[in-house]
Amino acid sequence: MNTYHLKLNDVDDIIPELANHFGTIYTEQLGEYNLQIPVTKGEGSISVINFPNGIGLHTYTCKFREDVQFKLLHNKAKPIRFIYCVEGSLSSSFANNDETETIAEHEYLIAAPKDQEDHNLQFAKDDEVVLCYLEIDRIKFQQYFSFDLEELEPIFYELFSNKTANLRISEKASFSLKTAEAIKEIRNCEISGFPRINFIGAKSLEILSYMLNRFKKDDQYFENKKLKDKDMKAIENAVEYIDANIANTGTVSDLAKIAGVNTNKLQEGFHIVFGKTVNEYIRDIRLTKALNILNNGNKNVSEVVYELGLSSRSYFSKIFKEKYGISPRKVLSRKPVTKKLEEE
Repeated sequence: MNTYHLKLNDVDDIIPELANHFGTIYTEQLGEYNLQIPVTKGEGSISVINFPNGIGLHTYTCKFREDVQFKLLHNKAKPIRFIYCVEGSLSSSFANNDETETIAEHEYLIAAPKDQEDHNLQFAKDDEVVLCYLEIDRIKFQQYFSFDLEELEPIFYELFSNKTANLRISEKASFSLKTAEAIKEIRNCEISGFPRINFIGAKSLEILSYMLNRFKKDDQYFENKKLKDKDMKAIENAVEYIDANIANTGTVSDLAKIAGVNTNKLQEGFHIVFGKTVNEYIRDIRLTKALNILNNGNKNVSEVVYELGLSSRSYFSKIFKEKYGISPRKVLSRKPVTKKLEEE
């Protein structure tokens, strides 16, 4: 196993340290660090962006040629990590690997090492892994609270109050489709520049809120509305189908057949997980994709309407403006400041 000891003095050190160990280079733009894994080590990429509120978003899309272990040690920050495995699997352990927790696809782990203790992330050879985790510097995070820490509910006070990191945390739970959708939006984000940074920052907070909600075991909403595993899998199948066939999703009845449940069960599941009907979910996915396409400026409004499977340009313009407060035509007509400067 190839082991990389990453001793970090600052939260932004991880990508430069990895690049140094891999013998390669990295890029940085507006605080977003990106590293392409060299072909001698494997394939894929790792990106990190840290925000002033103490939250950092780490995304891995990787496959290594050999078993790999990252031993993370923060000299100053007292981090807690919310690790979400989108595809593949990985293992988490502390110090000398005495107890290992394996995180499979669609599972997440809340992990925090003790002060001056290594947190180890292990990737198996040839395993394609898509990983997203939030790393929270508890000291910085508390500085952004607009209230006293003691006002937090006991379960969250225990998570975030321990600035001395004298307790180890390792709690695993099942996936949340809301979290999965937020991560998918980050991975598929085609916005660039400063708007991208703000979008990722907002989505990171959204992911954190979903994870905290899942972690809160006495949350009555999930206790009373919890879906069976087979029904959750059906919703996941429907979501994957919608994403892959956004121009022709069919009726709710068609989707129910594809998912393997009846229409009422599908609608109930979407309402519990996403807080909206199936058709409302499809509409919002189309509008998100439309915004990305229009921001690129490569297609006109009619082409976007056709690509998303909508029959009415006027209806599309209406719902787009209701959601974003601006018409599709105006989004398309705006030129980025950098392009204007280049033309001038």
